[in-house]
Amino acid sequence: MRRRAFAAAAALACIVALAAAPLPVSAHINDVTADPQASTDGTVVVETAYVADDAWVALYADDDGERGELLAADRLRGAGFRTDLAVTIDEERWDDWGAGEARSVHVALHSDDGSGGFDREEDAVLTAFGREATDRFTLERGPTAYVGSAAFSPETVDDGSVQVRNVQLPADGYVVARNVTDPGDEDETAAGPVGATALDAGSHGDVTVRLEDSFSEDLGSRARLALTLYRSDGDGSFGPGDEPVMAGGDAVTTFVYVNRTDTADGGRSTTAGDADGEDDTGVTTATPADDTDDDSLVTTATTSPAAGGPSPTADDGGESTSTDGQPGFGALAAVLATVLGVGVATHRRRS
Repeated sequence: MRRRAFAAAAALACIVALAAAPLPVSAHINDVTADPQASTDGTVVVETAYVADDAWVALYADDDGERGELLAADRLRGAGFRTDLAVTIDEERWDDWGAGEARSVHVALHSDDGSGGFDREEDAVLTAFGREATDRFTLERGPTAYVGSAAFSPETVDDGSVQVRNVQLPADGYVVARNVTDPGDEDETAAGPVGATALDAGSHGDVTVRLEDSFSEDLGSRARLALTLYRSDGDGSFGPGDEPVMAGGDAVTTFVYVNRTDTADGGRSTTAGDADGEDDTGVTTATPADDTDDDSLVTTATTSPAAGGPSPTADDGGESTSTDGQPGFGALAAVLATVLGVGVATHRRRS
């Protein structure tokens, strides 16, 4: 009787916690996200995937907005959260793509019925809270371009910088942090730049992007950032001539939440606008902490950024929109762990 009573109480507590916690829409057990990208060999990078048991991740061609022809399927063994998951499209199907061609691709998480192979009918698409664990993104055949930073929970930016987990640039350029207007809306858009880091062509991990001082100081407890790849125009600094890397009609971008837990004052004063006093960029210019003349928006990826804020000089080079889910797994896990932990302790004392 006590066991049944405890189980019922635990289930009720979970329901109450889920109803009360202010979690984003994709704070699910089963969830997957992927972003616009380019690939030379058909390898697609799925930015995040979370499953509660053995599962499959599958890629599909788009068929008038629905999942069409199967392009690839890989088994995911065991529960857990994964980032930057590489899935390779079947060679025969990839050969049908022309150079520079961009298509819409669906990614979906499927159950695993244990038969040893993937069957899209038998291995049903996973759901959580009535929503299918799927996403859709643009994939272009061309020089590899990808940026991944979304994670299990929002990133802390108390030091005035954001970490970008994975950057693959097709040419010398930048990874640029941009503020997001109307965060949480389905069609949220990225606005002006608030930080940038210069990178050579190729693959980079754990890239630090220093945020403009006034933005990080006024961040509050949470914000939404777009992280976008740009090609350099060769002049050595980020500016209007640098254009976003595109996959079809979409900028190669990921959207992430960031938290600031230390909101105490203490940052340096900043001055908005250019030399004539007119604020025509929409982004605050920060004063460097040292005596150098470097007030560039751009930092380098090979060393830790120096103290002091950047000075943006570029207007937004291209619009990025996000229709992906929002991270929130951590908050959910914390609520449920606390509720169940208290219940277990009480049950043991009574036993």
